[in-house]
Amino acid sequence: MDCRDDLTSVDLDHSVVTESLASATSSSTISLYPFIDHHGCYGTNLALPDSLPRVLRPLDSKDGGPWTGGSIDSQDDDDELLVHVKFTELVKIKSVLIGTGGGRASNAPRLLKCWVNRVDGLTFSDVNSTATSQEFELLESTSGSHDSLEYPVRLARFSNVSTIDLYFANTRGGESSRLYYLGFMGESRRIKKEENSGMTVGAETGVDTMIDRMKESKPSGGASVR
Repeated sequence: MDCRDDLTSVDLDHSVVTESLASATSSSTISLYPFIDHHGCYGTNLALPDSLPRVLRPLDSKDGGPWTGGSIDSQDDDDELLVHVKFTELVKIKSVLIGTGGGRASNAPRLLKCWVNRVDGLTFSDVNSTATSQEFELLESTSGSHDSLEYPVRLARFSNVSTIDLYFANTRGGESSRLYYLGFMGESRRIKKEENSGMTVGAETGVDTMIDRMKESKPSGGASVR
């Protein structure tokens, strides 16, 4: 039995994360970057209010760190950071990609909480009073690099997502949080629906064609069955 949908960050180790990165290239799993509505995304408590696009980048730049996209920081002396991401259509999130700058850095957050389909977003006062969709203990990178790590989610809770709110906190230094990358892997629900719809139409068309052929081949003067 595959229990990966029930995994939490406490159950994960580096080998699991590495394995999930390899599986993310399957044909049904793609980067959800093209489905992000950037005009509907924002961050709360950012040191630079309009800096969120620095980390919401295409998948091929996930390990580029500060050399390709930069980073975002929470305000000084406050390690809490809220990010609201809106999608252009319903998506199924299978994993979240997080780049924290190595994990051992004093400004690398070690806690992530996620909420899905909170259309109006969340405030910091909601963080402790609203049930989460999933929580993660962010892993430390022993290499000290800026590579992103992938965190699988509970698929049942992330199967039809229009928005996701992410709360980062609990840095080693307790002063500010820094992120280098934020991304999502999964699939578009619209594309999946269209594929299933196409299969249904095809089946109906096949039945109609078979009936038409039977009508055409029926003898005009044949005896009727009583």
